[in-house]
Amino acid sequence: MNKNRFYLLALLGALIALTPACNTDPCKNVNCGANGTCLDGSCVCDAGYEGVSCETEWATKFEGSYLGKDVCGSTTYNLSKPAIVSKRSATQVRISNFGGFDSFIDAQVIKSDELEFKNYADPTGRKFTGSAKLTGNKLTGSYTVTFSDGTSESCTFEYTK
Repeated sequence: MNKNRFYLLALLGALIALTPACNTDPCKNVNCGANGTCLDGSCVCDAGYEGVSCETEWATKFEGSYLGKDVCGSTTYNLSKPAIVSKRSATQVRISNFGGFDSFIDAQVIKSDELEFKNYADPTGRKFTGSAKLTGNKLTGSYTVTFSDGTSESCTFEYTK
């Protein structure tokens, strides 16, 4: 019986020694840069970033010069000068001449193709609340503007780069 136990232990030891290691690191050759973390061989990007290596900032997708129109109630306002979207951070943009108001609002980039602004007061005191979606080169959305006298107006917009 002792002999059998010895052979069994020897056989078990040989199997363990000859079995290849199964613990390979799936993240060993994955580079997620400064904006992500590797998990099971794929990058999980920080908020505001996307791409194989988390190299693309969401906000950069919105940057540009847009022309288009705002519809407030039954009135259509065509932009006579462009609305300019510029990046403030990976998750924030500034829209100059938003709604043709010749002012600016700051908006949060909440997804790679969506903006949101809540009760944002522009330099003149108007407050804007709304959202927008980027599809290709079109930025569409809706907002409510509240004026300093307390009146408000609901609008939709469609801008094209």
